Amino acid sequence: MMHVELPARLPGRRVAHLTRKPMIHLFVCLVPLLFGVSRVTGQQPAKPDEPGVQPAPQADPADFGLLLPDAEPKPGEDRRVLVKSPSDELVVAKTLVEVGDRLVVILPDGRLSAVVARDATPTDRKFEPAKTDDIARSPIEKTFTGFKKRTTKRYLYIYDASETFVKATSTILETMYPALFAYCKRQKIAVHDPDVPLVVIMFHTQDEFDKFHKMPEGVVAYYNGVTNYVVMYEQSKLVEMAPDLAVKQSISTIAHEGVHQVLHNIGVQQRLSNWPMWISEGLPEYFAPTSVGRGVRWKGVGKPNDLRMKELEAFFKDGSSGGELTAPTIEAERLDSKGYAAAWALTHFLAERRQGPLFSLLKEVSGRGPLAHFTESQNVELFRKHFADDFAILDSQIAKHLQKLPYEDPIANQTHYVVMMQGGGLRGYIITTSPKAAKDWQQDQSSKQPASIFVVQAFANARAAELFAKSWLGK
Repeated sequence: MMHVELPARLPGRRVAHLTRKPMIHLFVCLVPLLFGVSRVTGQQPAKPDEPGVQPAPQADPADFGLLLPDAEPKPGEDRRVLVKSPSDELVVAKTLVEVGDRLVVILPDGRLSAVVARDATPTDRKFEPAKTDDIARSPIEKTFTGFKKRTTKRYLYIYDASETFVKATSTILETMYPALFAYCKRQKIAVHDPDVPLVVIMFHTQDEFDKFHKMPEGVVAYYNGVTNYVVMYEQSKLVEMAPDLAVKQSISTIAHEGVHQVLHNIGVQQRLSNWPMWISEGLPEYFAPTSVGRGVRWKGVGKPNDLRMKELEAFFKDGSSGGELTAPTIEAERLDSKGYAAAWALTHFLAERRQGPLFSLLKEVSGRGPLAHFTESQNVELFRKHFADDFAILDSQIAKHLQKLPYEDPIANQTHYVVMMQGGGLRGYIITTSPKAAKDWQQDQSSKQPASIFVVQAFANARAAELFAKSWLGK
């Protein structure tokens, strides 16, 4: 068995050394990868609402270890108290909220802790936020033994990921922060610099990530509102299926979770506050578009989000006006991947076309206190207060708005591999975005035709791959 593989990045190079045997059309099979789900001929194509990577769902504080009694929350009013830290030191903390016999306090390193009220002593001592070096020497050092540390003006990175991954992540976050801060100031939203360094934990593998805190399948990064950390991992299973798409989805999620962390630390969203899901997730989507076209980068506030546009492709192409986007999105208490896309589309339209009412609504939800509960009907009423439009009309306007945005299909415009096979009088090929699928197909065909020759060639997009494959086959 002979395998002939051309270098992976030589699009357009022709194969000149295949044997001259009668051409028989064995089969032509397109194996598309839509958001992490690989399909072969004979199966239904993957739906855009089945992503391999998505933002973390909003978590109950108990999911991250903040156990509280079932009682009405009372404002903490930043009352200062002396409490024992997790390392058993006496520190000055700020009271975020009071729940029954518990106080939720903000520790000097930015983490939240629930303490019994009788164990917290009121004090006039000043609250002193921890410095970067203090945090790096805190229990973090024991939890992440052997990890490297990198500090900047605003961030503390703790990692065992590759330097390439760390550099890409920090580039996104460091570029995004000042622009996001300035944008909020321009909209006259009261903001302040974070009291404490923003901590970002980067694991090398998913196994490490899962051992630290198990998250739902497909989540590669999340913001933990209790510890105030953004946590992520580098090696995604999607890399085997579609390297280009894996990077796109991973950096998009990292930027999204980074926005959550920033909004909770500059005064836009109070810690543990309950926002309507559409604005809580739509705003980070609006703020966090990314690109890998010429290196990994943050594109800028409000730039088109190709991944979300892909999920809504049918909606904005058809100019839908049936009320099926706005109504379910503002009513939702949970969002699936398509819900995130709808939240992005709604937020993008309002931020670009109804900026005044949107930021009036944003200022109102910014006043929501920690753990305060709001019902679905209250969230719908809030939306109608600021946007009195008929939902069907809004849907039509959103669809027209999306149609005008520049858009590059992230599925079609990723690297596609043409795997050509010739042997035993047969000739055929597959087109796939997956290096793993390419190898699996070669192995399968080799078992049937041991003398087969294979050639793999990479192309920048699906169209170029399809044209080359058909030309090679003589069609």
